[in-house]
Amino acid sequence: MSTNASVHEAIVNLEDRLQKGSQNSAATAVRLLKIMTSVVESWDKEHFVEDTSSLTDYELLAKFVIRGAEDSPSSSREKRKVSRRIAARARFIGKINEICGLYKAKQAADIMGVSRQTVHNHIANRKLVAIKEGNDNLIPGFQFDEKGKIPHLEEVIGILKNVSQEAKCSFFLNPIHMKDGSEPLLYEVLKRGAKEEEMEIIKREAKLFLTNDAS
Repeated sequence: MSTNASVHEAIVNLEDRLQKGSQNSAATAVRLLKIMTSVVESWDKEHFVEDTSSLTDYELLAKFVIRGAEDSPSSSREKRKVSRRIAARARFIGKINEICGLYKAKQAADIMGVSRQTVHNHIANRKLVAIKEGNDNLIPGFQFDEKGKIPHLEEVIGILKNVSQEAKCSFFLNPIHMKDGSEPLLYEVLKRGAKEEEMEIIKREAKLFLTNDAS
């Protein structure tokens, strides 16, 4: 059975469910599958040959978002820009997930040995980095080790308090130049226990990052 036939069969099954009830989830799934079918058909017409099996789910989603906007007859330039921003965000979140994982509040609470409400309080008080995705907070795993939060996390987040959550993630997940010439990822330095001179470098870079991000 072809990919298109499989998708069409799934649509028929979901439409059948829609008639029997569960309208919210089924209706949304039907709409998404119809968009997917349209995009796949346009790829077939253009003899699209990229191997999508090597893409992460987030990367594949990003491609669908961009192409769906481009194929939409009512899509304005502004709508295409918005779609590209959404796709870029999907790729960004996917990259974080690949590097260190993403947790929901319950999972983070289990790692920290606290309640889920405490995790929400830490997010609200800027003691944890979290990316809002719909109704969920996605909490990047670079903030944790086997004991809970990595050392000095809150101190560094405090310096970066006025930048976006996405910018904070970029800061922690980028290499930092150390005095010995090495360039480890910043969060790895914290995770293994940063020395005093390493913390001075990290705090200096955080202040510079804060200035550059604001400019």
